[in-house]
Amino acid sequence: MARSINLSIARAALFPYALSLPALVIVVGLVVIPLLTLGVYSFWSQALDGRIDATFTLKTWATLFEDAFVAGVMFDTFRLAFGTMLICGVVGYGPAYFMTIVSPRWRGILAILLFLPSWISYVVRTMSWIPILGKTGIINTALTASGITSAPLALLYNEFSIYMGLVHYLLPLMILNIYLGLLSVEPSVIAAARTLGANQYETFIRIIFPLSVPGLSAGCLLCFILSLGTFVTPKILGSPGMLFYGNLVYETIVHQIDWPTGAMLSLVIIFLLIALLYIYSRFLNLSTVLRAVKS
Repeated sequence: MARSINLSIARAALFPYALSLPALVIVVGLVVIPLLTLGVYSFWSQALDGRIDATFTLKTWATLFEDAFVAGVMFDTFRLAFGTMLICGVVGYGPAYFMTIVSPRWRGILAILLFLPSWISYVVRTMSWIPILGKTGIINTALTASGITSAPLALLYNEFSIYMGLVHYLLPLMILNIYLGLLSVEPSVIAAARTLGANQYETFIRIIFPLSVPGLSAGCLLCFILSLGTFVTPKILGSPGMLFYGNLVYETIVHQIDWPTGAMLSLVIIFLLIALLYIYSRFLNLSTVLRAVKS
């Protein structure tokens, strides 16, 4: 009897681990093993004839510090990611705040409209900017027809078009995170501030905005990370001479077939993202951000 009870207790204790086993297998197979493979490849080198020399060497990693070209591409990528994050944060706060002051029925309608474009392929949405920003596109046609400009503006195949494509893609995610952060603000706190004599402006600056910072921080983190690894948008809307980190990794592995260098570049961006998450968690309290998103 006691043995059967102990067996039942052991089975009950192992049941949660059994449920998590499929997810653990997927994580190990699709994340851990590929990362370990990249780590091994990064310490190999490529011979002049294109063959991979499976001998341990630090030569591949040394090129990261010797070649200023990679540092320049990384700087441009971080600048692009930071600019996209900043634009999404500034533009997205107003719509997110508006969603909190309308009726629940309109909130649902606005949420559907917010993510309606995401039902279309990301590539198609990105390419839709070509007939909008091109020399014969909607904007240039309207500007020249109205006499505002005498010639079409260079709005396509530059950083401006890349920013437009990234903001178009990431703005709904920023609005959603800010909206969730604003929902965590208790209405009783706002009512108390108004009762104590604070006007609408003071209530927003001193109460609503500080309490919504966790949601804003979550949106900024998400937009920055996704912009940092962007590949499709610069490929479609950028010029051939523009190169960002995701495109550099692609060119190195696919066109140059240099797996050691490509593996090293991939690990560098992963390490930078881990460091970024640590800094966020240390100084901006990532647990608070995640708690606000879950609420």
